[in-house]
Amino acid sequence: MSDETGTLGIDVTTLGNDAGLEKAAETTQLNDRHAGHTVGGGITPPYPPDRLAALQELNGTHAVAVGKKASREVGFGFNIVAHPRADDPSDEQREIAEEFWYGRDTIWKIGPQGTAPGSPTAIFELARRDWHGIGWAAIELIYGDDDTLRGLAHVPATEVRVRKGETEDGLTRRGHGYVQEEDAATRYYAEAGDRVGDDPIYVDAETGEQAESLDGVGEAANELLFIPNPSPLSKYYGVPDWVAEIQTMVGDQEAKRFNREFFEHDAMPQYAIVVEGGRLSESAREDVRNLISDLRRKDGRRVPVLEAEDLAETGIDVEGDSPTIRIEPLTQQGDEDMSFGAFRQLNEHEIAKVHEVPSQLLDRHDATNSNSDAAIRDFVKEVIEPRQSSFADRIFRVIHQEILGIDDWTLEFVTRGAEDEQRQADILQTVLRAGGAALTINEVRAMVNDVVDRDIPAIEELEGELFSTVNDPVLADELAAVVEDG
Repeated sequence: MSDETGTLGIDVTTLGNDAGLEKAAETTQLNDRHAGHTVGGGITPPYPPDRLAALQELNGTHAVAVGKKASREVGFGFNIVAHPRADDPSDEQREIAEEFWYGRDTIWKIGPQGTAPGSPTAIFELARRDWHGIGWAAIELIYGDDDTLRGLAHVPATEVRVRKGETEDGLTRRGHGYVQEEDAATRYYAEAGDRVGDDPIYVDAETGEQAESLDGVGEAANELLFIPNPSPLSKYYGVPDWVAEIQTMVGDQEAKRFNREFFEHDAMPQYAIVVEGGRLSESAREDVRNLISDLRRKDGRRVPVLEAEDLAETGIDVEGDSPTIRIEPLTQQGDEDMSFGAFRQLNEHEIAKVHEVPSQLLDRHDATNSNSDAAIRDFVKEVIEPRQSSFADRIFRVIHQEILGIDDWTLEFVTRGAEDEQRQADILQTVLRAGGAALTINEVRAMVNDVVDRDIPAIEELEGELFSTVNDPVLADELAAVVEDG
């Protein structure tokens, strides 16, 4: 179905989550940094991005899961490696890649103008947090005056919208580029790769107007690499994987609110004030409330005792011959209230499940987690590595191929936890003991490098020498120590 703007998808009201997310948006933990609630000239996303971001501050399990996935995907850094389809990788292209990714003059920004510079790993990690938490990531491609790519910057997904095109027949169509609202200032972006090719496109950063050359715009806008988390719920945006558990997060927040209010009232249950043999005037009702509050502050955890004479002394107007007042608890704190602990534990399990993050990474260990290493390996192999590959391929096709002209070299993100390194080291030791006599020194070095992710260089003068003939104690000790450390 479509809303009045023509955006395809569903919203939080459809799922009955609006009331809970209203509270999330109004929490005092949030401040004005969540800009871009309504961006002029942008297509409305299926979910309010600022409220999706707010849930990361209200639910610890959700926040940790998003952070774990982002850090394991890109947080350990990357290497420049030959593309699998490159027959004879060009050394010149590798130099271009190294100059961009490792060069001293490359610009890396993770905050507004004037903030400290970042790094490519920091930019990628923030982008992946947005991708998992909001549903899309936005990376700014910074250009110099000579149309060369100078660096990258992270743009918060909450501030970015797909630009709206001209509306025909009541349908919203996508325009060219993107729009950002930050501190009430609207800026426009071109699409990644607009400046290259036979028909370049330049976008004015302040007006959004397009031209075919730099001379046709005032301030040329940088380009934006926009990466959505694909979903059938939205044409133009992505939707995070965890939206199926929004209600669980809202319910968990309500459980925390209940517990907090319970202890704020000295762990006393809700109660009712019963007046018998008389009637309180309207003004007296508020006086009774104030009296009870005063007594509780004075007596601490002790239950206040009220009598008609006490009320008379306080001047509270009670109509009747012999009025009495008593306090009746509306709820009892018994075993049934302990179910809130089980309720919250179930919520944590459901949130972790939709994120596909094993409980071991959320600091939840019990007797059933004896095979935690296997669980983490499965998580890395089935969840992390496919997304690493997809993200690296997007960077390769847009930044390397289209903009830098590099076809032979790509990025490979470092993975941790995918293999059982100790088991591999044990296998290597077994191989060396059983068949080491038939292996050359450099063959052993290659095996060690594969197991412990080291780069021990080959020794040309020992090429062809068998490992069993090693008589250099330093070399032998080095190989043995590396294998043992593995």
